[in-house]
Amino acid sequence: EEGRMVFSERAALAEAGKRPALFNTIQPGQHITGDVTNVTEFGVFVDLGGVEGLIHISELSWGRVSHPGEVCQVGQHIEVLVIEVAPERCRIALSLKRLLPNPWEFAQERYPVNAVVPAVVMALAPFGAFARLEEGLEGLIHASEIPLPANKLIKDVLIPGQIVQVRVLQVESSRQRLGLSMKIN
Repeated sequence: EEGRMVFSERAALAEAGKRPALFNTIQPGQHITGDVTNVTEFGVFVDLGGVEGLIHISELSWGRVSHPGEVCQVGQHIEVLVIEVAPERCRIALSLKRLLPNPWEFAQERYPVNAVVPAVVMALAPFGAFARLEEGLEGLIHASEIPLPANKLIKDVLIPGQIVQVRVLQVESSRQRLGLSMKIN
């Protein structure tokens, strides 16, 4: 239909009829192991024993991932969760992060409003800084919540990787938003 052809050396090496059988046996919700075959800008391909599935970059971690190579390497043997199987498109969507609990589920209980906790500065912006409380839980310290000496900018006071004490201002688990302040008193 689309005027395209796709060739697969892996499919050619697989036993005849094995690919359709695999598509029929792999089901959403299933935990399965495989070997990483390729790491790209948008995700990680995993050989599941004759068919490949894709872990999209958004499914690698509950935290921020700049490049999939930070999480997986070619040749690595990993366990994944099957999200979707589309045999008609020869596609299998996988997830690594869904094997772990979602950190936002209990964020409000672990980080109540006004709690003072350590955080790691992850990135700076003109309007503030992003800080991580734990893997997958990042929040914004707005510029107005950063005590700045006279004539100093955020980049003069904070650097990525720096550990700072923050006060929790708000936790919106449903929107995955966290408001933080460096004004502790």
